[in-house]
This record gives sequence, C-alpha cells and structure tokens, in this order.
Amino acid sequence: MDSITRDSTAPRDQLLAELHRCAGLGETAHVSRMVQGMKSGLDGRNEQGWTGLMLAARNGHADVVKLLLQNGCDPFLPNKSGQNSLDIAEFWDHTEVISLLRNDPQIKKVADKDLINFFGLNPLDRQSHQRTNKQWLEDAMRAPTTTFVLYRDLNPYIIPSEDSNGTFQYNLAAFSYAEISFALKEEASIIFLGVGPLHISMKKDGNAQEKSSEEGAWFALDVASIPPEDLQKVKPEAELLPKRNRMAIMLLRAEDAGIIALGKSVLAWHDRYKFCPTCGAPTTIAEAGYKLVCTKEGCRSLQGVHNTCYPRLDPVVIMLVVSEDGKSALLGRKKGFPGKMYSCLAGFMEPGETIEDAVRRETKEESGIIVGKVQYHSSQPWPMPSQLMIGCIAKATSSKITVDEDELVDARWFTRHDVIEMLGSSGGSGSSGGGMFVPPGAAIAHQLLKHWAKMSPNL
Repeated sequence: MDSITRDSTAPRDQLLAELHRCAGLGETAHVSRMVQGMKSGLDGRNEQGWTGLMLAARNGHADVVKLLLQNGCDPFLPNKSGQNSLDIAEFWDHTEVISLLRNDPQIKKVADKDLINFFGLNPLDRQSHQRTNKQWLEDAMRAPTTTFVLYRDLNPYIIPSEDSNGTFQYNLAAFSYAEISFALKEEASIIFLGVGPLHISMKKDGNAQEKSSEEGAWFALDVASIPPEDLQKVKPEAELLPKRNRMAIMLLRAEDAGIIALGKSVLAWHDRYKFCPTCGAPTTIAEAGYKLVCTKEGCRSLQGVHNTCYPRLDPVVIMLVVSEDGKSALLGRKKGFPGKMYSCLAGFMEPGETIEDAVRRETKEESGIIVGKVQYHSSQPWPMPSQLMIGCIAKATSSKITVDEDELVDARWFTRHDVIEMLGSSGGSGSSGGGMFVPPGAAIAHQLLKHWAKMSPNL
C-alpha cells in the first residue's frame, strides 16, 4: 500500500491527488481504504475541475464508480469543460458505468425532469385554492409546524453556515409563529407561500431525517416596522442578506432560493404598487397577498375580469447566439457588469411579440446580428424584482457586429475553447482573453453556455 494511503496526516492536496490517481487507474482496494480515511472532501477537484468520480467514469472503472457513489460523491459536479460524470461516461461509451450513474438515486430523481435553474427549485405546493379561505389561513399561521420567512426592505433574513466540505453558504432563517407572533400586525404584509416540507431548522434537533414526511404552511412577512433589535433577541444568528455583495444571493441553498424568490417578488409588488392602476384610489390586500383590491366603489377594476391588480411578472428573453458555423458564441458586456464579465444578450419582451421575435429584435438592436432559427432551452424566475428569464439558443445568419453603445460596452464572438475557459474560471480568475469570465452557475446565462459547450465536448 502506498504510504500516502496509510498516512491520514498527509496534506489534503496529496491525499486528493492520490485518490484521483487510484480512481483513474481503477485501483478499487486503494480507493476503498482512502475513502475510509478521508471521510470528507471526496469531491475535491484537480486543476481541470475533475473529481475522482469523473476520472473513474472516464476510464470505465465501474467498481470504483459504485464505491464513490455509495460514499456520497456528487454525480452532478461539472468539470471546467462543463461535463459531469454521466456526460463523460456517455461520451466514452462505458455502458456499465453509464448504467450505474443513471440508476444512482440522485440522478434518477431528476432524470425525467427538465433543467431547473437557480430560483426555480421551489419545494412548496402553492395551494392557491386556500388563498381565499381566511379561517384556514388564520389557523395555518398559528400552527407549530408553520414557517415564516422574514424580509426587511425586500431583503431576506438568512443564517451564514458552512457545509461538511467547508463550502460557505447562506441558509434561510426560519421563524416559527411563537417567535414572530408579536410582529403579525394588521398592517403587516403577510404572503402565503404554500405548504411543504418543514425547514431543517424547524425539525427536532435539526435532523433532516426527523419526520421527513411532515409538512407545514409557509408565509413571507415584511418586518420593516419592527425594530431590528427585537428580532435579534428572538434569533441572534439571523442577519440580513448582504446587499453590497451582488453575488450574495447566489450563495443561498437552492431549496431556499426558490422560496425566498417567491416571497421577495410578491413583497416587491406590494412595495411598488399601492394604488389602483385603473383609478388611482388606495388598495387593500386580498387573496393572501396575491391580489390588490381597489377601495373606490364603482371602479372598473372591480367589475368583470381585470388583471391590473395581480402580481406583476415581466418576461425577459435571454439568448445564446451561435455563429452560422456553430463554432462561436456571441457575448456582450454591459456597463454595470463586474470585472471583465461577459454574458448572453437579453431584453424585455414587448406586447404582441412572440418569444422568437423578441430574441431576433433584441439581438439585432444590441449587436446588429441577424438571427434565424430560435430554440427554447429553459426558464428562470429572477426576483430582481419580478422577471421571468426565458432562455433560448439562437442561430445567427450574419457575423458583423455593430454594438448599440446605449445597451452594451462591447460585444464579440468567442470560440468554444474561450467559453469553456470562461466557464471554468472562478470569479473572473480565468485566463481567457486576459481574465474574462461569464456569470456563475446560478445564472441561466451560465447554463445556456454550458449547454452549448457540451454539444461538442473535448474530453
């Protein structure tokens, strides 16, 4: 046995390098001993972003793949080229490894579902039929299994934490009725979010497996009128999501992010639209926060079907424009982008416009590029404050760029190699073109680029 595999005090990078070597060579016995000794950090990546699981999948070592999966290795992690373990096994046609990965519970759980972008994973059943049931809502708010998500100035309360691998993240700060009942005033904005699994912090001893089938109601609450120190007494570890860090919201747990996005979007609507858009009279909140009712008798909005007093939703097309030969992608840079970040072009849809026409119009307006075929990819709720990002892949029929300087600082064609390097960079530290990078994985633009990069993977 190699001395490194015997010595648990060896530096972490040495242990990781040895794990990668053994996994790549298919040395199952050595990998088994290392797994027992390391206990954590098995998903550590090398300079190319490869994990031990990826290396085993690349070389068709089914026994090693099975062992690493059984010990909790993440099959979804991508390397710097954007491929995960299953992508790699499929590319090299290792049938036994493909079968193992496809049948892994983590992958099977999402295999038959569409891609879920960040902010889109909301585990709650919205139960819209209960929004008009006042008695049910009153009882639900007082139940011991109910969770309240708190906001101040549209900013959620969170709790900083680190996972077992030392990865920093923000968890939703879950409050119970007993903790927050003093803040439930008549004038407070209270939004019914739905019914779903109890938050881990609401379970006995914080055990995620404890009563895993138990559910409760969820509400969002605006606490702008409550002194911050009163809340600090209730939950000292809770704090507001940092506003100065634009990427902070991307550090939320994916399961929490969808819930927080829902509450933030509806509360933003309440904050911005306090008067009837038909007659200008004050409104009152109805349907558990999802409708505003005009207080003026005889207002036209009170008669028939009118959508003027329901939460606002703004559709935005965001498109990855691919060159005619399929070898390059068009990316642009806006004035407010951090560092040297480039991203997909995007713009608001207009009335009477199809998604395809919006993609063509916005691309031509911003870059001068003409687009032909447009293909839908996926969508993403974006609570900044109320957008729905509609992601598309678009095929260019021209190549000369003419930048609209009111919209963009720059736009250019990037090769597949450039894009792969930019996807692999962290916070702008990539080497492509002098440190240029793309939005992080939580942004739909990142997913569009990763999808395109995988069309012709270089493994």
